[in-house]
Amino acid sequence: MLVPLITAFCYLESIKNIISYLIPMAGLFLVGGFLGYFKPAKDTRMGAREGYVIVSLSWLLMSLFGCLPFLISGYVKDFFTAFFEISSGFTTTGASALTSEQLSNMLNEGGHSLLMWRSFSHWIGGMGILVFILAIILESKDGSALHVLRAESPGPQVGKITSKMKMSSRILYLIYISMTLLEIAALNICHIFDKNMTFFDSLIMSFGTAGTGGFATTALSCALYAPCSQYVIAIFMLLFSINFSIYYWLLIKNFKDILHNEELRFFIAIVIISVLIITIQIVNLYSNTEEAFRHAFFTVASIVSTTGYATTDYWSGVQGQWPILSLTIILILMFSGACAGSTAGGLKQSRMLILGKYSGTKIKTMVSPRRVEVIRLDGKPLDNKVVESTVAFFVLYIMVFVGCALLISIWNPEMSSTDKTPITMFSASLSCISNIGPGLGAVGPAGGFANFSWFSKLVLTFEMIAGRLELYPIFVLFAPITWKRSA
Repeated sequence: MLVPLITAFCYLESIKNIISYLIPMAGLFLVGGFLGYFKPAKDTRMGAREGYVIVSLSWLLMSLFGCLPFLISGYVKDFFTAFFEISSGFTTTGASALTSEQLSNMLNEGGHSLLMWRSFSHWIGGMGILVFILAIILESKDGSALHVLRAESPGPQVGKITSKMKMSSRILYLIYISMTLLEIAALNICHIFDKNMTFFDSLIMSFGTAGTGGFATTALSCALYAPCSQYVIAIFMLLFSINFSIYYWLLIKNFKDILHNEELRFFIAIVIISVLIITIQIVNLYSNTEEAFRHAFFTVASIVSTTGYATTDYWSGVQGQWPILSLTIILILMFSGACAGSTAGGLKQSRMLILGKYSGTKIKTMVSPRRVEVIRLDGKPLDNKVVESTVAFFVLYIMVFVGCALLISIWNPEMSSTDKTPITMFSASLSCISNIGPGLGAVGPAGGFANFSWFSKLVLTFEMIAGRLELYPIFVLFAPITWKRSA
């Protein structure tokens, strides 16, 4: 919370705003100091079970403490909205339960630090809060910290990029910081052509892009920025959607692994095809081909990276609703997400590849039962455990997505009857579990989650955290075997 606190001092904000960070910081210091007195009796080795529990409880507690500045400052009145907002920040979802009036009040009444806090939560949550801790603490001799990395990092396969856990974490964060600074610099250059892109805006947008989050300074997202800024943000959204191991391979000039990376090739193909189809479909809705291409390119980059920024309202904007095929593509991109090992959410392109190949092998073995098929990714055979885990994850993903969609459909008294539609409920659930932000219907680019009931916000908050941690760490908390000594 030092970052928003420094922001509050820079903008000479009220004492109440400054206190809203000092109180949680003092509380965290006291709680941390108190817990520091408790030492394990004998066995201090961290296993997979401890890694899942540490990550899950840490994210829940950080969200609980992180929402306090919103409540103490008075800009947000109820706990569930504040908890939803900061959880959306840490999980890089970008779904906002704040009204456009609340956002305007923050910007106009000296709440820059709160806007910074919600966007900075994207940045720290994008790469992983506990991965950051692993980068600065002493490395455990037994390598047990790898269990924390596996529990927090996205993708079907997670490992170290170097032999040492601490060095791997540092390399990841150095790449992450460098790319963020590069985007900040690029957006400040765009300020020459775009007076709306101030230095403060460049920080907010860069933090949101790096973490593939999506919080902006206004309810209009990126619509107010000039084409130069929109192109820069779109390009960096795609760059942060790529597995960070690719950038490490670039640094060590390992071009062979980059060229043979199936997920990267599949991801690039999906983006190109989606942009071309949508551009052709919407070209008549805008003044020229460049504008149609820009909105198509930005929207595809935003949705596939699960960032959630918007330059146009594809659901109910001035130009009207986009064609059904374009909206269907957006829905598919919401589901698939970007690459594993990136800051993006969603199912991940690598899992889509594995599921597709698994289905293909099943069809072949049905025709020829004695045939032995080996699933390969990047030319290497995949362990059966990875394939089984991917299938199990997909089933659990669908169950949680559908189950939460049904739960949030139960009670929303503040929503209008026209907003209570199946497309709103299902896209809201998909948006939160995939950590995207905007969806379709009432939660489209011009909509939001402000009118959902406290119960629905709580369900969606659970879904955002579960989706960011890729389901298993959260559900491990509910398994009785987790809490047995003999586990």
